[in-house]
Amino acid sequence: MDGRGTGALIKIFQKNSEMRMPERTLYKVLATIAILGIMIPCAVVVGFISYAMTGALIEAGSPGEGILFEMQMLSAFSMIFGLLIIFSVLFFSSDREHFVTLPIPAHHLMMSKFIYAYIAESIMEFMILIAVFGGYYISVFKEKGIAAALNPVSIISAVLGVVLIPLIPMIYCAILSLILMSGLSGIKTTKLFYHISTVFLLIFAAIFVYSLKGIGDINMENYVESLGSGDNSFLKTLNVIFFPVPWLSKAVSEGNILFLLLYIIGNAALLLLLYYLGKLLYQKGLYTAASLGSARRKAFRKSDIKMESHFKACLRKEMSVILRTKAFSGNCAFINVLWPVGAWMLFHFAGNKGGLKSFIDMFRMGKDRAEMIMIMIVIGIGVIATALNSLASTAFTREGQHLELIKFIPVSFRTQMKAKAVVSFIFTYPMLLITDIIICCYMKTGIIICIYYALLLLFAHVISIFVGMSLDSAAPYRDWSDEYSALRGNLNVFFNMAIMIVIAVAAALIGLLMYEVLMLPISAYYIAAFVILFGAALRALYIGPTAVVENMKKLF
Repeated sequence: MDGRGTGALIKIFQKNSEMRMPERTLYKVLATIAILGIMIPCAVVVGFISYAMTGALIEAGSPGEGILFEMQMLSAFSMIFGLLIIFSVLFFSSDREHFVTLPIPAHHLMMSKFIYAYIAESIMEFMILIAVFGGYYISVFKEKGIAAALNPVSIISAVLGVVLIPLIPMIYCAILSLILMSGLSGIKTTKLFYHISTVFLLIFAAIFVYSLKGIGDINMENYVESLGSGDNSFLKTLNVIFFPVPWLSKAVSEGNILFLLLYIIGNAALLLLLYYLGKLLYQKGLYTAASLGSARRKAFRKSDIKMESHFKACLRKEMSVILRTKAFSGNCAFINVLWPVGAWMLFHFAGNKGGLKSFIDMFRMGKDRAEMIMIMIVIGIGVIATALNSLASTAFTREGQHLELIKFIPVSFRTQMKAKAVVSFIFTYPMLLITDIIICCYMKTGIIICIYYALLLLFAHVISIFVGMSLDSAAPYRDWSDEYSALRGNLNVFFNMAIMIVIAVAAALIGLLMYEVLMLPISAYYIAAFVILFGAALRALYIGPTAVVENMKKLF
């Protein structure tokens, strides 16, 4: 197969794995909001961090260590979160049976799938890397002048870095997938593989925590100082794993063409290694994937069928789909645990120092501005958490090519809709409630305020559920090739997040208007936030189910 054939396969995979933008003005508006409210702000924040870190390390005499650290962090995250995606795309996409019967060499098919997955998974990372290099060059220009910032070799290296930084971790993921899938032929289970990404996450986290040893107080200034001194064990470890990245860092910071050539050669060598391993192992891995699929179907047929109410049956089905599917369980269900864990870690490790301690002290003293900020934070958590886990915004997408069953099973649309809404509530709100309790315990808010926050979280959660379900029922993404594509390629997830960010920003602006401009007492904002969210939640409960059911009727 020549390059044109590989390009054609990549285009086919792209069409099969990405949701088409619905031809509606609303979706175009939502896309604009998502870009302005999510992607650009993220890039600006990353660019500022890169700018500040580079400035500090220029003063320490190690200007390249900051950008090296950022590139290595992105490489580590790419490997952790890309592993299961690459595994799924290579071995368990729904189009596997169609392509293996065609006269296409298995390793060519593998390389086409890999390149598609690499591009699809790296789009946001490309933007983040542009921000990283942008912040770096602005800082260099400020500290060293235009000649240092516009070095031709350095600029070329940065452009290549934007494109190639995600490549090495993705190659590692594909190589590991090939080796493990080849070895699974005698094990007949993929559970071992599914736990590998968790193991990597724990290993990287342990190394990062160990790198904090000996830096004194845990803050950004001391950590940057450890980078500048070259004593950071986390960075040293990543430099060994992703060995070509330090060469790119030197090419960018020193404008050295030799290191640029070494970086290109390193990437090419790893890509060739993947190609030849695919030639040896991919066909065997496909046979293993087919046999594992058969084993799972046999196991499913052995399960008993129980009679129960329509609602309980639908709820059980929703729970089973989410918990038994690794992509859905990890990205939709268990991701909610991050909220209480994150809140505890934030207050436990940083609550007695720096800006957070000052904020807590202000809140305990009854400062109005601190109370206003807390209400904004709670509302923000409530609306963003539900959108982030995408349980509501993939409620119908999860059905995939079996979406028509919604029409033919002897269960009313409203009952099925209710089960999808309840499963989102079950996985999300208890975790938000625990987060609320943790925050209130550390802030010492008192029971009344804790209950008040819990109600705000509930109202925001209800609004987010029906916004997400309305979007997904209006234009579900049904032709996805694997479960990760159902999440990654679903525009409704992106648009739901955009709407929730707008709601969070609106809540913040109302607070600022009432307190800073109109000079109203903080009690007015307490009342306004409660009344507005309560009214919106009631409205969502009143019209949301009907709107979703009407959308369900139009699906067929």
